[in-house]
Amino acid sequence: MRDDKLVTGAQQRAFDEWVDSLRAWQRDVGVDPDWIAQYPLTTKFAETVEPEITFGRFAGERKWEHLSDVPNQEIRDELLRLIVFQADPEIRSVEQSRHLLDNAPTEHDRQRLLRHMAEETRHGWQMGYLMVTHFGDEGRREARALLERRASRGESLIGLFNLRLNWLEVFSWHNWGDRLGKYQLKMLAGSGFAPLARSIPPMLSEEAFHLLIGYQGMKRMVQGGRVPIEVQQRAINKILGACYDGFGGELSRHAERTYDWGIKAPYAGVESAPPARLNEVACQAYRQEVDKIIQTMNRLLPPDGPKLYATDPRFNRHKGTYKGQPYDPRGNLLSEEEWPRALPEMLPSPADEALLRELLEDPGWMAPPRAGAPGE
Repeated sequence: MRDDKLVTGAQQRAFDEWVDSLRAWQRDVGVDPDWIAQYPLTTKFAETVEPEITFGRFAGERKWEHLSDVPNQEIRDELLRLIVFQADPEIRSVEQSRHLLDNAPTEHDRQRLLRHMAEETRHGWQMGYLMVTHFGDEGRREARALLERRASRGESLIGLFNLRLNWLEVFSWHNWGDRLGKYQLKMLAGSGFAPLARSIPPMLSEEAFHLLIGYQGMKRMVQGGRVPIEVQQRAINKILGACYDGFGGELSRHAERTYDWGIKAPYAGVESAPPARLNEVACQAYRQEVDKIIQTMNRLLPPDGPKLYATDPRFNRHKGTYKGQPYDPRGNLLSEEEWPRALPEMLPSPADEALLRELLEDPGWMAPPRAGAPGE
């Protein structure tokens, strides 16, 4: 059953009012709707999903179509929280990207970023729809608050989306940050709340393009040969360190609880892990994927020159087992005295920013997009 057939006239009117607020948010953050008009904002649902819950205490039961079907208020509250935390990075990423439009390396890159911003806005629209039409007054309050926060004020619920990015870093951000988003979406795709589960497949389809922006952009930067490897590595360290935090703590009561309640599935291939360790094993799978991509990049570099590497998951962590521990990007444990002096050398520096400003004056700092390549 399609979710939009379950919505009453009053719910639709409430959503229409929220859409007006979304348009006001676009104007406030400087996004002209005409820029992204070719990618219309609309609500999308998969026609079919697995009809039964497949994990946790409710495994084998039909998925819940209405909030009133959800067994108790505690699960309803957690469902809303999951949706809010999915919506926030979608909206904040648009704010995070806006300033990059003004100095894109090429028109090709600018158009790709516009599409990304349009699709991330649509994902925020999708989650806003769920909040407004399914979660009553509390959902509507959260949907309003979503549009009131600003990445520019450091108000994102997820630290990765409070970062200020430049064009050197943004390809790493798309490659690693949107890849993290893929993992989170796949886990939500199995949710026992049917409207959320049906929302995810169209979002995943669009997310695949966002990964291409990062992957192909990083390849072109490597092939261009103008950006020193150590500068590229510092950008990777910055983004990957934040992405590892995005999985949450390695030992997580929250992951255990959302598994037990049937509202956030294990990542495919790690179903046998203890529920409290689901964040950890998903992050391990992510790291393996990152390693393969880094190896692909390194094959484009001169065989006798320096190489890129995947930042160790213990580096510069602000959550979990390794929070605050002085590991360097290769996983070496430093002394407490070494750490404050060494950390700035492992992350992008003012000199890196100055180099980028110089490089941007010549579009040849990146290889041109390859005609006929997927997504290009």
